[in-house]
Amino acid sequence: MKDEEKKKKHKDCGCKEGKECHCHDHECDCDEEHCSCHEKTEDEIASESELVSTYLNMAQRLQADFDNYRKQTELKLMQTFTRGQSSIIEAFLPCLDTFKKAKQSISDKTVLQGVEMIERQIMDTLKDQGVEKINSIGEKYDPNFHNVIAVMKNEEYENDIILEEYEAGYMFKGHVLRYAKVIANKLD
Repeated sequence: MKDEEKKKKHKDCGCKEGKECHCHDHECDCDEEHCSCHEKTEDEIASESELVSTYLNMAQRLQADFDNYRKQTELKLMQTFTRGQSSIIEAFLPCLDTFKKAKQSISDKTVLQGVEMIERQIMDTLKDQGVEKINSIGEKYDPNFHNVIAVMKNEEYENDIILEEYEAGYMFKGHVLRYAKVIANKLD
């Protein structure tokens, strides 16, 4: 290059003329971006490819970790919500027991029908929320659902058949909310 051109180029790049400048040390006199003397070596390409792969793996792991965190948070939120529902329903169950006792003492058929209608409506609402009454009377005793509080001997029934239900049991979303308290048949 000519000295005047170097001075002009030094003004453009901001280098001081007396200092060592490598900005314009090209084999050709073309634009730096398109100059063939700036082509990358195979080692440089491999190194950059490895770096890109590393960052891609990190991004994928971060995305997977975030997805797992989101799923765990949703699960914990649902479990907390279910526990809250469960505790409210458990607190409400003694009211249903009171309906059963009240029905036994009502002699007026119209009043009894009204109480039974309210009881059915409550049971339908609970069923819509996932609450189910555990079947007991006439069923075989199952420790997963029943709590035997007394035994009786009745030759007409098989061993371990539930004869009476003292307190109804309930399931909520597949889990026992309250075990049924029952009187079972014991032949031995």
